[in-house]
Amino acid sequence: MSKKSKDDVTVTFTPASPGAETEGLSIVQFDAEGQFKEAHCFGNFAEKIDGGVRVFRPDGTTITMKDGSITIENLVPKLVGIRNLSEIESCAVKTVGQTRICRMDFFGGGHFEVVYSHDGKVIEYSGQNIYQTLTNDNEVIVSRSDFDSGQAN
Repeated sequence: MSKKSKDDVTVTFTPASPGAETEGLSIVQFDAEGQFKEAHCFGNFAEKIDGGVRVFRPDGTTITMKDGSITIENLVPKLVGIRNLSEIESCAVKTVGQTRICRMDFFGGGHFEVVYSHDGKVIEYSGQNIYQTLTNDNEVIVSRSDFDSGQAN
């Protein structure tokens, strides 16, 4: 068993022997200097990249945390919800061809828009000046951000 300590964080681990069965286990790998290298957990894979970390989810979603910003790629949310309905100033729903477009504007600025297919699946999702939480079930919960960055958070 080995112990690594850095900045009040202690990691204790037992290295797996070569060829050991590791399916279903959470694995975190460090380099020789004790720096994070990669991790495997619950079907997710995380790797160190220059300036941050990239996480690959089993559903194909990629989350990149680099230099203080977060980028989510290939996300197909199961649903988009509102954290606090009292933050909504206006709501508009329109049908264009086989799609339904829902746009919600927040008091004090910011908005988000969701485009649904005819069978209720999310096709597109965008927003400005929002805070969002992504659940393990690919549910996006949206609220108004406290700052106006001009981008989806």
